[in-house]
Amino acid sequence: MLSVYINEDLALKLVCTIQDLPALVLGHLYTEGRINGVEDIHSIYICRDGVRARVMTTRPLGEIKKPIEVRACDCGEEGMLGRDLLSEQDDAEPVSVLPDFDFDYRQALDLIQAFRKGAPLHQKTHGIHSCFLMYEGEVRYLCEDIGRHNALDKAIGKALIDGLDLTKCLLFSSGRIPDDMMEKVIRSRIPVLVSNGAPTDRAVALARKYHVTLICSAHMDAMDIFSSKEFWED
Repeated sequence: MLSVYINEDLALKLVCTIQDLPALVLGHLYTEGRINGVEDIHSIYICRDGVRARVMTTRPLGEIKKPIEVRACDCGEEGMLGRDLLSEQDDAEPVSVLPDFDFDYRQALDLIQAFRKGAPLHQKTHGIHSCFLMYEGEVRYLCEDIGRHNALDKAIGKALIDGLDLTKCLLFSSGRIPDDMMEKVIRSRIPVLVSNGAPTDRAVALARKYHVTLICSAHMDAMDIFSSKEFWED
């Protein structure tokens, strides 16, 4: 278990594998709406045993404002990113709809193929989740963890560290897609999410509301498109 201290205060604990811990911490803070980006982070220190992380921000957390409200539909159902000690913000702003992003569906097949060939821990144990991030047609990162949320956070954290434009990225995540995974994708402004699992109905509603292309039950010979331009609301 990784205990994360922010500005010397214990903020959260993560059950995770020991690989890519700086990226995990950075990605988690970003996808949960704690920070706007790497410019809000002064330093991330991981202890030698990998059980404690110390994050120092460039300014107090209370001064870092980032939209965290995500609505699934106009009927009033809504979710909030950031459900632990740092999420109590009374002045949350709505997240905006993602801009249009054109991509080739063959890139989804490339991600599926990458998962079939390049997820060693998943293939060995079938108890590990994998996340692949593609940027400009190239698979840039493979991240694995016991939790699908952690694997996604690691991939996004790596992209942030390398300064990639997340609005031009595609993600592949193993396993089902619940609403909180979709919230992370929306927060990160990533326009395409592919999975070999099934989504929840709320995840589909979020994808359609915020214009995320959602492809699930994805295999080389078939895939189900749950959200694309044909489904999106005006």
